[in-house]
Amino acid sequence: MSKRIILLESFREKSTILKAKILKSEFRNIRNIAKKTKCKVEIEKKYGLPFLLNRYKKRKIFAITTLVIAIFILGLSNFVWNIELEGNVKLNQEELLSSLYQKGLKIGILKYKIDKEKIINQIRLENEEIAWIGIDIDGTNAKVKIVEATEKPEIIDKNEICNIVSEDSGIVSKIIVQNGTARVNVGDEVKEGDLLVEGVMQGKYTGDRFVHAEAEIFVKKYYEKEKKEEFVQQVEEETGNKEERAEIYINNFKINFNKGVSKFKNYDTIKASKKIKLFSNFYIPVEIIKITNIEKNILSKKYSNEELTDKIVRRVRRRNY
Repeated sequence: MSKRIILLESFREKSTILKAKILKSEFRNIRNIAKKTKCKVEIEKKYGLPFLLNRYKKRKIFAITTLVIAIFILGLSNFVWNIELEGNVKLNQEELLSSLYQKGLKIGILKYKIDKEKIINQIRLENEEIAWIGIDIDGTNAKVKIVEATEKPEIIDKNEICNIVSEDSGIVSKIIVQNGTARVNVGDEVKEGDLLVEGVMQGKYTGDRFVHAEAEIFVKKYYEKEKKEEFVQQVEEETGNKEERAEIYINNFKINFNKGVSKFKNYDTIKASKKIKLFSNFYIPVEIIKITNIEKNILSKKYSNEELTDKIVRRVRRRNY
């Protein structure tokens, strides 16, 4: 009785040696054939799930732990554990996340419960500053892409007869008239409501013709501000000493590794957070918060007249710009 044995990836290494891959179930048959043909059979390598399970059958704890972890990861993959915003420049990120949360896109929600079309339509209806929004679920990460709406240009009816008046007080530094007649010159001081360009054109033969005034006008405005500072002030200075501690958030459960109070009397605190992910877009509900306390000493500093003047000028300029 003939037996068919499938040889996979067979090749001849030497004239008397043939190598091939076979199924485990057919190994006994090939040994019987080898005995009859007076050949020798050797196993060079075993691979596949049956051999892997056999290898770890004595390591039951390891196998069970591996299985539990695999089931845990598989269960986590059904939820959203991170929301990533892209394209929001003018729109506030916290407000957007809050709006998405109210509409149903939030951390810890089952992916199949997310109605993307409904959320997108509601966000668009409530926010005129959003021209387009898209939601893409990749792994456990929800990517929300936003295109902000651009401001509609003001439509000007050039057939409408009008003048140009000053919106504020100042000194005219430049004036270029495209249409109409200028009623002020460079260097003139103007006040709010003063006529700058009149919507009228004077012709030698046509006489006065009323038009839509158009011009580029630059007006310099001067501000006066008063600021008082003490010559002796309390200032902060970093000492170079730091404290570092960490917190771990597992979903909403917090683990604080250092519950004690800081040993510094005066300090600034810097927090940096990092969400844990197993793959490029496979986040898990674990977030590590690194907290750094930077010690500062409070000292009394006496400023000279020049130093204090320079400090006041720099502060006023920062507030103006």
